[in-house]
Amino acid sequence: MAEIWELQNKPAYGGTIVDAGVNPEDGSSLVIELTQDEGTQYLSYYLSEKAFNRSKASGVNFADDHWPLLLAEYDFPTRLLTTYPIWLRSNQSNFTKTKYKSIKRISFEDQSPMDFQVGFGMFFDLPTGFHRRPFEGFGVDPRIRYIMSAFDEVEGAAGLTICGDDEISIDGEEIRLPEHIYHDVRLDINRAHDAAVRFANGEKVSYLRNRLLPSVVPGFEPDDFERPAVDLQDTVRSALVKKGTPRSRNTNTAAAVRTVIRQVDNIAKDDPVQLFELSEKIELVSLQILIEDMSKELLNGRKEGFWQEYFVQNPFVLKMLFGLPVIVYTDQASVGGMGLKRSGEKYADYLLEAGLLGNLGIVEIKTTETPLLTKDPYRPPTLYGPSTDLSGGVNQLLDQKLRLIKGIAAKKEEDDQPHIQAWSVPCILIIGRLPETHDLKRSFEIYRGSQRDVLIITFNELLAKLKALHEFLSTRPDEPKEDLSDQFADP
Repeated sequence: MAEIWELQNKPAYGGTIVDAGVNPEDGSSLVIELTQDEGTQYLSYYLSEKAFNRSKASGVNFADDHWPLLLAEYDFPTRLLTTYPIWLRSNQSNFTKTKYKSIKRISFEDQSPMDFQVGFGMFFDLPTGFHRRPFEGFGVDPRIRYIMSAFDEVEGAAGLTICGDDEISIDGEEIRLPEHIYHDVRLDINRAHDAAVRFANGEKVSYLRNRLLPSVVPGFEPDDFERPAVDLQDTVRSALVKKGTPRSRNTNTAAAVRTVIRQVDNIAKDDPVQLFELSEKIELVSLQILIEDMSKELLNGRKEGFWQEYFVQNPFVLKMLFGLPVIVYTDQASVGGMGLKRSGEKYADYLLEAGLLGNLGIVEIKTTETPLLTKDPYRPPTLYGPSTDLSGGVNQLLDQKLRLIKGIAAKKEEDDQPHIQAWSVPCILIIGRLPETHDLKRSFEIYRGSQRDVLIITFNELLAKLKALHEFLSTRPDEPKEDLSDQFADP
């Protein structure tokens, strides 16, 4: 008798398939399938023999499962991505079970088709808080799973759509949750969770000090602990409503901040580890805020002037593009005819000093809506040429680079900046959004890859870099974070 993993049809929907990765833990695999009418994509999870054996050892019953498992589907006409949150750790007893009681699917509007890149895997540009890796089974971060639980009270609801509406609504069995409301409640829940954890940790520390130190520390004064439950309730509720509440400079938080500012030199000497952890936390939160803000602005079709000012206010985004430490030397810089910080013939959006040797780099910015390719194929039906804006932007950068190299000696003297150099000027063009279809992606990548002197990066790739950095900095596999959320859940 054939085993389950031997009975999985490939293709499962009669379309064209692309292998989309293998789980190194258990050998299970992903397959993207495009239907014959090219209107729908399916992402399926294929069970391996090793995954089957691991799950059987954990007590998993496969009687009700249909293989392969459908993880996600994409509808081309509506640009709707629908995910089906499932537990996919084959060594756990909940393997293949749905993650939530009522909500069986989570959809996202205005998404790009699913794609697999060799060496990079699959990337889903989902809002912060949603799992983006298919082998995680989609769904939300455990800390905010209560968002899903809240909808258990909506009779007949089976789906949740993250949308761009103004208000929450329901359409049949589909709940429509605006993305801006989702982010508001997500941040509120995270604040409440952190406040509860801090409260509990404070109680534990006080208890341990009172229990362990009186016998070994002469004159030890016990701490107060075992605060009443109402204190915890007030702590959590205050965290939930913190956003939008006027903050007096006399509050405990403001006082604590002022104390740290005044004592930062002493803290650096006495406890540099604590200061580093505080700095790390601030940077991580700042990066999260930047990601959320940039995500919103990408939807607004801003003009070039807006993005030039945006990156002036957020120079970290530009610094991330270089593989060396950089500082923003100046924006709207003249690269021909006059000093770098005066009016002149040719202007670059930004000049940056890359590395420690004063070598200058040029960054040019277009808009999110700038087309990357020609409307009609250059060689029908699949090969498209670069748009006028793209090829013109590349030539613009090359012209600026040439003028900068030719005039660097005069500019060093005129600007009294003898340390700056133009030995090897890196050029970066930030333009448009990634194409959506396979042929357009291929044409764009062919052109981009042929540019040896100009790095071309799209706005959504820039945002993806920020998200990847945040995910990397947030993940500490060697120091698992204590999760006390269940201790504060309602019974």
